[in-house]
Amino acid sequence: MTRRHVEQGFTLLEVVLTFVIFAIVCLVAVTAFNRGMTRTDIPVKQLQTDASLQLVLENMISAKTASYSNDLVGFSAALGATNTVTSNYATGGGGNYIISEKDFVCPGSGKFAVTANTNQYLLVTIKPSSSSGVSLTYLFNSSNNTCNGH
Repeated sequence: MTRRHVEQGFTLLEVVLTFVIFAIVCLVAVTAFNRGMTRTDIPVKQLQTDASLQLVLENMISAKTASYSNDLVGFSAALGATNTVTSNYATGGGGNYIISEKDFVCPGSGKFAVTANTNQYLLVTIKPSSSSGVSLTYLFNSSNNTCNGH
């Protein structure tokens, strides 16, 4: 009477094929999820930049109200030069910023006209010192009722 010996286990070919299939599935999963994972910090950075600019603008509004309530010319001088990186009003967590536009304006014929001799409205646009494309614009006003020269 002969007994047959029954083999148990996997062959080397089956083990190698299992590892190859597992590696392919892992590679597909990593590449699919990697795109989403590397771009998740963009909205967070954008929100931080927006919050920083908002804080700078709030500091500007507070300074204007406290020290320059009716003196937009003095306030404009205190803001600093345009197109230079500054941090004058970046206290309390606001970052560096650039004043990209600072013009005295006067309403007329349904639009604001840039006027050098007015002291009623000051249009200020700030943006972060990095090139993110975000900006905030605010129209400061004084209690003067008329635009000089209009």
